[in-house]
Amino acid sequence: MSTPSLIVRPARKEDLPSLLKLAQNAGLGMTTVPNTEEALLERIEASDKAFAGSGRAEARDIFFFVLDNGDHAVGMASIFPDLGADRPFYSYRRSHIAAQAPESGLKASSDILFLVNDFHGYEEIGTLLVGKEARGQGAGRLLSLSRLMFMGTRRDRFGENVMAEIRGWFNEDGTCPFWEHIAAKFFHTTFDEADRLSANDFRFISHLMPKFPIYVSLLPEDGQEVIGKPHKTSGQALKMLLTENFAVSRCIDIFDGGPSIQCPIDRVRTVQERTDRRLTVSDNADHIAGSEPFLVSTLDGQDYACAIGSGHRQGQTVVLSPAIAEQGGFKPGALVAAAPLRAKE
Repeated sequence: MSTPSLIVRPARKEDLPSLLKLAQNAGLGMTTVPNTEEALLERIEASDKAFAGSGRAEARDIFFFVLDNGDHAVGMASIFPDLGADRPFYSYRRSHIAAQAPESGLKASSDILFLVNDFHGYEEIGTLLVGKEARGQGAGRLLSLSRLMFMGTRRDRFGENVMAEIRGWFNEDGTCPFWEHIAAKFFHTTFDEADRLSANDFRFISHLMPKFPIYVSLLPEDGQEVIGKPHKTSGQALKMLLTENFAVSRCIDIFDGGPSIQCPIDRVRTVQERTDRRLTVSDNADHIAGSEPFLVSTLDGQDYACAIGSGHRQGQTVVLSPAIAEQGGFKPGALVAAAPLRAKE
């Protein structure tokens, strides 16, 4: 379970120094992590407007969350609404073809990569990044699921489907086999530079990427092996989202080849199991007989806060410690959203 000092809330301008430090240590392949002060400030300003808005969220309405340890931001995550509305959102879809020559009895089959816009109109969850000081405390689960909880509490603001791109495979020396064998052949630049460009405008992808299918069997073996393979640091994030009813799609990221996963929002476990409950504040939040960890969030989008408390699956209340209730602005007796932190085994 998370320590009492961790909550998730919207990012603020005063988080800039902490967020910049996190971003600059994110490593390669974190495509949606803004890594300059200017980009972070732009993300925060867009997020302020998004949280204060109403009605169906648009592509400009980025929701930017931070993980707060009571002193500073130790993690970040985002929701990107309405993919493709303001710029194309590209993926490679892997398809299988087979052929045979009856006269000779010979058969052949191959996988092919097509450039597609299959996730047009989806909501994307991304930018999941937890600093080293917060790891191993349930922080990643809290931060990741808080986005799904927010989508459940503000269902009117989101569409029908949600997706996530899982970070693809990089070797120990920092090279990305998928990038080296495919994208680099057409962009003639570094992964970092293409990553930076894609954060602002995806149109260059349609101009430079091949218009014809790519036969997987023509790639070097190490390029074939990493198609749909998650980065070694992303395996747990993928596993967790699969327990939330996400499914691995046939689409992959066009830069690093990482898997894309998807789910109808109303089928996401956290959304399905979310109920409104009365909040109790108690020093014994972690020691209630028969209780289990619960995700607890406020219902007000603009002052959104999410934390981990305790509850019973068939109960009418959830419990938070006084420290976390105060930090997150939770009021005793208030109506809050609650969902079991983990799927029932």
